[in-house]
Amino acid sequence: MRVASFILIGALAGCGRVAEGTKGALNKGGEIAGVAATEVVEGLASGVEKTWNLDVKLSERLLDQGLSIGKTMVEPDSAGTDNVLVVYVVASREFNGRITAVAFDETGLEYGRAASDMQLAANSADYYTLRFQSRTDLERKSRVVLQ
Repeated sequence: MRVASFILIGALAGCGRVAEGTKGALNKGGEIAGVAATEVVEGLASGVEKTWNLDVKLSERLLDQGLSIGKTMVEPDSAGTDNVLVVYVVASREFNGRITAVAFDETGLEYGRAASDMQLAANSADYYTLRFQSRTDLERKSRVVLQ
């Protein structure tokens, strides 16, 4: 009877260690899976962002006048059409003038224009909002040239 009790106690103690080991392995596996899932989601978001990225460039004339572009964003108007372009413009020299944004689709066909007056002191920067017509939906893989 004593032998059976020792075997039973030993088996139960062993089960506890196995259960703890299994629990630890599952926790570690869950942690690794969580990290991997986060990396996949971040990669997908980055890929989608690149796919929907709008290419905004300055004309040679504006580059020669000391302008450059920082961050750009496309926002929807009140009807939900993505036709509002927000551009962060940096001026190394003073700039006062009107710029026109011309939108081109992925085949190079023009499909929208918007204009704005800009006044920037030398070595300054600011955000400018360019509102295209309501029919101009700034599409993925589009290109906008500021002239």
